[in-house]
Amino acid sequence: MFKRKKRSSEDETLIFFCTDVHGSNVCFKKFINGAEFYGTKILILGGDVTGKMVVPIAKQDTGKYLTTFAGQDTEFTSDEEIDNFIKRVSNMGFYPKVMSETDFRDTKASPNAQEELFRDLIKARLEEWLSYAEDKLGGTDVQVFAAPGNDDFFEVDDILQSSSVITLLEGKVHQLTDRHEILTTGWTNRTPWNTERETSEEELEASLLSMIDNVKDMEHCIFNLHCPPYNSKIDICPKLDADMRVVYDMGNPVLAPAGSTAVRKVIEECQPTVGLHGHIHEGRGETALGRTLCLNPGSVYSEGVLNGVLVTLGGGGVVDHQFTQG
Repeated sequence: MFKRKKRSSEDETLIFFCTDVHGSNVCFKKFINGAEFYGTKILILGGDVTGKMVVPIAKQDTGKYLTTFAGQDTEFTSDEEIDNFIKRVSNMGFYPKVMSETDFRDTKASPNAQEELFRDLIKARLEEWLSYAEDKLGGTDVQVFAAPGNDDFFEVDDILQSSSVITLLEGKVHQLTDRHEILTTGWTNRTPWNTERETSEEELEASLLSMIDNVKDMEHCIFNLHCPPYNSKIDICPKLDADMRVVYDMGNPVLAPAGSTAVRKVIEECQPTVGLHGHIHEGRGETALGRTLCLNPGSVYSEGVLNGVLVTLGGGGVVDHQFTQG
């Protein structure tokens, strides 16, 4: 893992940004510990903080436990085996839940019960994360910021808002430092998955412009926009057909841009100092739109690996940036 050397200039601001942790316990903990590891006082967690799936572990009458994960049926015969499995899948971003066989069957038969369980487990994990952040950073001068993404249901905002350590940024222009403001939204353009926070390009542009009206110093503003700008290299991902299957050509997946035209338009017109993006996990990299450096650290959360980027800001804009992984 890259470990940054301390810089000497007091006029520079170091930010650690990562995104799309999707419920991964180990990735969130690495994010919080990034303050000490990288020597920064500002941590920013981009959107899509929650995971995607519950993994039931059903207790049988024999005393054994059964689960199906990644297409494979697994039987556990000891508490140690169960504990190790729970830790592993939690670090991958999933939500394991031990239950009786009867509860498993009842839940499987009810879409409403499945949704309720999923949301309850998401809330419980977020509350555990807030407690972890408080234990690690409470009483320090480290600032921690977070925002939801298109995959996160709206109650996530209230949970993040309740933290004494983490500041919710969604829909706001926040004074990050004496010099720098940060404008944030986790909303995206339309996706094939029809997630919680999606809208048309026209509505997204209108929402962004309403926030931009509150920016006092655009030259030193940070655009923390979950969706990257369209056709910017950092929004390239496999193309899907109408059945949500990857399109192949000559045996290779066809790649296509999936970013937002509205995001690209406002960045090109406003020229903030830097754009922090995510959403497209495969889009790790950088691109320049005029004077604006747009960054996407990408995501490999399911491997328990945290992708990030360190951004050093000075009076004239971005002084330095370094992608991290570990």
